[in-house]
Amino acid sequence: MIPVTYAHDLVEEAVMLAERTATVEKARAFRQARNRAYQIADADGREAAFREVHREWFATLGLQGAIEQAIGQPGNLSGRLSQCRVLRAVRPQEEGADLFDRAVPDGEADRRPLLVIKVRPALLLDTPFLSGFLRHELVHISDMLDPAFGYRRALPPSDDGPSADNIVRDRYRALWDVTIDGRLARQGMGSPQTRALRAGEFEAAFPMLGPDAAGLFAEWFDRVEPTHERLVEFAMRPPAASRNAHTGRCPVCRFPVASLDRNPERLSAAARQRIERDYPGWRVDHGLCAQCLDLYEAQHVSHNRAS
Repeated sequence: MIPVTYAHDLVEEAVMLAERTATVEKARAFRQARNRAYQIADADGREAAFREVHREWFATLGLQGAIEQAIGQPGNLSGRLSQCRVLRAVRPQEEGADLFDRAVPDGEADRRPLLVIKVRPALLLDTPFLSGFLRHELVHISDMLDPAFGYRRALPPSDDGPSADNIVRDRYRALWDVTIDGRLARQGMGSPQTRALRAGEFEAAFPMLGPDAAGLFAEWFDRVEPTHERLVEFAMRPPAASRNAHTGRCPVCRFPVASLDRNPERLSAAARQRIERDYPGWRVDHGLCAQCLDLYEAQHVSHNRAS
């Protein structure tokens, strides 16, 4: 079993949340233990006592169970990690699992990476959800450790600057998530809701696929052995479904954008005329980004006021 440590602030908040739904006997015993810690005069000793009380009740209430069960499952993590640290997340966007290199003292041979998991304290009380979340995140970790997957943390830079790099990164992440949940589904650990959620994220990340999106999503969802290289290739150069499909750039300003405005028909006739004058050959069915649409509408309003 990989050694697991938990951040003190995560432990304390999780125990305080769990007290609300604990049995009367357990809640009373916990409060009595805290009251004894309050009576310690020395500030450092009192703080150490509080930490010990919370640590003991964290184990008593079984709040570590889902994490240690997930980490202890047989698979590609066995023997490949030095330890695991579980930290407190503040927002859902911070939650996840990642690998870090450790500072290894001279003479120590163990250079295996450190696994860090970040979760909000409330998640430790929702075992079914936490178990599913960890299954997904630990497949990410398994891929990162698998030489056959060939993971590289830094994606190749595009020729279009940081905004385009962010779009490619979002596409890569969405695509990777699709392959992970596809593999979990084939192990009987998925659900129709998960597949539908990933399909929606895939279509949002790759709007240029148009009507081909469903078929391509199925190909990636059913892929048995995805690789980092193939994910990067598709994220950077996804196929366009048709001549007028979104290619990753706005047809007007040519800046990289994740998606075009969903309703270009709302352009006023005057704003359309100004775009067609500035960009001969452009038509409304080519679409444009929301920023260009708002800019040309604002120019139209400003022109009318000046008149």
